[in-house]
This record gives sequence, C-alpha cells and structure tokens, in this order.
Amino acid sequence: MSLFESLILGLVQGLTEFLPVSSSGHLVISEGLFGISSDDIVFEVLVHFGTLIAVLIYFRKKICHIIKAIFTAPLDKSARFSSPDLKLALFLVIGTVPAVIIGLLFEDLIVEAFKAPRWASGMLLLTALILFSTRWAVDRSKKLGGGNALAIGLAQALAILPGISRSGSTISTGMWLGMNKSEAAEFSFLLSVPAIAGATIFKIPDMFAAAGHSGLLPVYLGGTLVSAVVGYLSIAFLLSVIKKGKFFYFGLYCLVIGFLGIFLL
Repeated sequence: MSLFESLILGLVQGLTEFLPVSSSGHLVISEGLFGISSDDIVFEVLVHFGTLIAVLIYFRKKICHIIKAIFTAPLDKSARFSSPDLKLALFLVIGTVPAVIIGLLFEDLIVEAFKAPRWASGMLLLTALILFSTRWAVDRSKKLGGGNALAIGLAQALAILPGISRSGSTISTGMWLGMNKSEAAEFSFLLSVPAIAGATIFKIPDMFAAAGHSGLLPVYLGGTLVSAVVGYLSIAFLLSVIKKGKFFYFGLYCLVIGFLGIFLL
C-alpha cells in the first residue's frame, strides 16, 4: 500500500464512520465493484483508532466528566443516584451490551455477510428508509433513560451488518423515541466509543501478528491522521446538519448507492 492509497482510505474511513452512510457497506460494495481488498490488519486497526481519537477529542469535556463521575462515585454515595454523568455512563453500558451479545452469538453469520456485496447494497436501501422516516419523527423532549438506551443499543447491534449505518440507525431510533435530535446524536457518538474501542482491541493480537514492516510507518501514520482529522470534521458536519433538520437527506445518498450496488454487482 502506498502513502497516497493510505490517505484515500483514511479519508473514506473518516467520512463513512460517522456520517449515516455505513462504512462497512461502502467497504463491501467497493471490494465487489473494484476487486479491492485491504488485508493489512495493522492499517485497518489504526484507521479505526484514528476515528476513535476524533470522538474522544470532540467530546473530550463530556467524556472527562463521565470518567470523573465513575471514579468519584465510590467516595460520594449521594452522587451514585444524582450524578447525570454517572447515569450517562450506566446508559452507555446498557447501550453497548446488545452489540456485544449479538457480535459474539452470530460472529460467523456476520463474517459471511461481509462477503455478500448485494446484501450490503440491500441493507443500504434499508438505511435509506430509516433515514427518510426521521422526517416525521416528533421531538417530545424525552430524556434519555434505561429503556431508551437499550433501544438505541439494539439499533447499534443491528448495524453490525454491513450496509446498515450505525450512526444512522442509533440517531434515528433516538429521534423516534421522542428525544431531542441533538441529544440523540450526542448519545450515538458517545456510544461509538466503546464500540470502536472494543473492535480495535479485539484486533490488536492480529495487528501484532501482522506487524513487522517498519518501512510502512509513514503509510500507517498518514492514514491514521487523515481518518482522525476527517472523522472530527464529519462529526461537526453531521451535528450541524441534524440541528438544521436535514438528517433525512442522507437517505437519498444511501438510496442511490444501494441501487447502484444491486444493479452493478
């Protein structure tokens, strides 16, 4: 892999990881259309790490408050029941559990799904419908709770399948539950932290097994840096689009790419 190719792949990863267009779906469809497959596990781990850095930096204040609440709770009994940040930490755990269970129970089926470009294209059409539907979602200013967190977590678990957008399905679910769209988006991005971190950690053993090409260091760093910068900008862009009530517009893009994948593959 050349430095130019790593920068392009880092760009694609940074864009599609957070925009509601399914990064996994784009990967599978691209492989099917162009016969391109990046089997460099080190690079794959690092570009995902880059998008993780983007979330951590963008929501650094909120994440620091959550971490502080977790460590101070044992020393302050009253905070265990009244701290909003501690409650948010609990909701993040609740929202993460479904994806962990589904990932472990159906790992083989999920791996097979990544080998089916037309399946991924069909799931992009489902993503398009999900995104279009948010045009009729009503903001009832409903606060985040355990039930909402579980429902959004189930949506994230469904998005393990290629073609179903993680951010698209989780934000849409929050909006349909009556949550404020900006709050639903923030919870979705925070929920991506354990999801991306878990996937990255899971691949670390394979990464070390495949490592050993020191000459590729500029390639790896280049892709990681681009995925982090573009990922940060993608988060800011998506939050801006959501505030303007234009979230459903991404459905049109998914519709076009989904049909192209079905007819061309």
